[in-house]
Amino acid sequence: MTHEGETLFGKRVLVEISHAIERFALAAEPSGSTTTDPMIVIAMFQKLSYFQRETDVYREIAASGAVTLVGLVEDFPPQLPAGVRHTLLDIDDPLAREWSVTVLSPRGGATLVAVDQERITSHARTIEEGRRFRGHWSFRREDAYREILRLRSALRLPPGTVEEIDHVLRAVHDVPEPVEQDWWEVPLRFLTERMDLADRRRAAARAALDAATDDAAMRDPRTGVYTAKFLERWTSGLGAGTLPIGLVLLRVFGVAQLRSQYGLRAELAAIAGVTQCVQDLLSPTDRLIRIGREDFLVVLPSWSTDDVLRLCDDVCDRVARLDQVYPFVALPAAAAVTVTRERPLPLARLAREVENQFQPA
Repeated sequence: MTHEGETLFGKRVLVEISHAIERFALAAEPSGSTTTDPMIVIAMFQKLSYFQRETDVYREIAASGAVTLVGLVEDFPPQLPAGVRHTLLDIDDPLAREWSVTVLSPRGGATLVAVDQERITSHARTIEEGRRFRGHWSFRREDAYREILRLRSALRLPPGTVEEIDHVLRAVHDVPEPVEQDWWEVPLRFLTERMDLADRRRAAARAALDAATDDAAMRDPRTGVYTAKFLERWTSGLGAGTLPIGLVLLRVFGVAQLRSQYGLRAELAAIAGVTQCVQDLLSPTDRLIRIGREDFLVVLPSWSTDDVLRLCDDVCDRVARLDQVYPFVALPAAAAVTVTRERPLPLARLAREVENQFQPA
């Protein structure tokens, strides 16, 4: 079964469809069968850390005799279970953004292909959970056949692996398309749509609960600004090398002394002014987080370098004009920016860059 056009997927639904296809591979041979059909399983995992969660399944698939190949964006060949082959992808390779699992044998086929949109939803509990992919899936052999042909052409593979793939393709070509797969279309469509609906409802309900929780535990009670505790939760589980994240570390010198010099009201007004300078420029998926007495971190998932630099300039210009409003105190600011796929986020490096810029008198 193939969806009409392409669908926008969340991670939870993709995981479940992937697991169903992997189980399809393991169930390919009927109980008591005395012959083994050739089979190939190719999966694009983006990063080794994602594959490691499925190591046991792919060890079992390879042990069944299937040609088993995984694509990873890594610099060095990884340690994989016996029989599981790998192909390494460059970070700029279009396949580096692909989450796919394809199973093909004469008895049937299944495929899921989804491309990382490098975007997140605004209500996600964590950035990783909020990632979105666009693609399609099918439990029809003809669709799996086409996907294997595409991957065979797109991947850099050794001659021996290409020969084994071609052996499976020839075996499939010699056997008529299985008729029983037509029976799977309606129930699979129903189950997937129900799963997607349940996932969206769960996310919305959890977002409402998290909003109340954030107000109580992850925002500063006086200023309403997110705290480092929120940053820890929101960035937990981030996969290295995947979603690009823009960062602006803004240090506003003098904020820490305002209370002792001018009182609590002046301090809170200054912090509110800094916060407003940033919040006016953010989208619903971005966050401003206070990570120190004078440090504010702006987290910008999916932003380009040019856009991050432009926001940084705008924020610094706005902060420089805060002396025109209460408490009428000049607050010199310095900022460091980056767009990174590093995990953990390079906050220490940004802090050093800020410190090296200047120290106010």
